[in-house]
Amino acid sequence: MEIFERRRLRVVLEITSLDICYPEKVAGVLNAMNTLLSEANTPFIFILAVDPSVIVPCLEQTGCMKGLADNGYLYLNRTVTLPFSIPEMGARSRLRFLE
Repeated sequence: MEIFERRRLRVVLEITSLDICYPEKVAGVLNAMNTLLSEANTPFIFILAVDPSVIVPCLEQTGCMKGLADNGYLYLNRTVTLPFSIPEMGARSRLRFLE
């Protein structure tokens, strides 16, 4: 396909709702992400929308981190390359936004 289009194609995968999965599935999804991103010229871009306070206990329950990190937050730090967070909105902020 890239030959016909004459440009590099990217596959964007959005990952959400990990908080409703079993811990083994959460670890499996993150391991699959790491596998797909391990190659230098991979065509994949992942958008991972998670609450670390929910995902970290899942990771720590499974054995996926053995030898990789001391805790779930370190594991996420090594997995996510461009982290950012959206601060919680207060009541006033929500009202101003609606106005």
